[in-house]
Amino acid sequence: MADPVTEFEDLSRFIVNENHFRKKDLSIKPQAFFPNKAGETSVFRKSGLSNGAIWDIAHSVAQQLDKTLFGRADIRVSDVIEQGLSVEPDEPPEKHANIVGWPQEESDKAKRMIIGLKLAAASRPIFLQSTS
Repeated sequence: MADPVTEFEDLSRFIVNENHFRKKDLSIKPQAFFPNKAGETSVFRKSGLSNGAIWDIAHSVAQQLDKTLFGRADIRVSDVIEQGLSVEPDEPPEKHANIVGWPQEESDKAKRMIIGLKLAAASRPIFLQSTS
């Protein structure tokens, strides 16, 4: 069983969709953090991993999804918690977690957008050279 996620950890959200970032300035769009239909946003915990190991996981995830890896958006767990969300371990695969607690009602679209905007603004984009 995975260790509980702490507020001091860093996470990576892998960017595998072109509509999750702006090509002109490589900034992250709020959609990059939006939850899936199950109300979760897939992320990976960075603690204990080298930069190379994080990229290895990112490439593996993109390959499993049959998508192109453009980069990643790194964010602190504390920034997620600040938005009223939480991060729960969800292994396997190792180091996988989900951002949970998103407003789920159809009428909550604006709330999800605001949270997505704040998470995108708090994240640090790191892109592969071949993104342009």
